[in-house]
Formats: sequence, structure tokens, C-alpha cells
Amino acid sequence: MDRALVVWLTDSFLLSLGIYLLLGTAFSIYFVFAGANRLDPGVKDAPWHFRLIIWPGSVLLWVTLLTKLLKKK
Repeated sequence: MDRALVVWLTDSFLLSLGIYLLLGTAFSIYFVFAGANRLDPGVKDAPWHFRLIIWPGSVLLWVTLLTKLLKKK
């Protein structure tokens, strides 16, 4: 493969990954403090360290969690 193509593919992949994680981080702020309560009412009284534990998963799985939240309405 041409070196320029490899660089372009790598740059495109990293840019896409960065955008995905940025959107996931923005969504997870909402989800950890409000969205999780809508999916599972038992989370309402959960301590802060539980929310800290679910934060990385909500960053990575934000598309699935957003779909579940939208279906819940």
C-alpha cells in the first residue's frame, strides 16, 4: 500500500474514533445523572461511586443507551 493512503486511513480512523468518543462523553454526562434513572428507577438513590463505575460504559455504549432511552419515551 502507498504510504499516503495508510496515513490517510489512519487519520480518518482516529478522527472518527475521536468524534465518537466526544459524542459519547457528552451523552454520558446526561446519562449518568438523569438518563440512567429513566431506564432503571433503582438508580435514583445510587451513590456517586456507582455512577462513576457506569460512566466509562456509557461513553462506549452511548448509541445503544440513546436508542433505549428514545424507545422508553
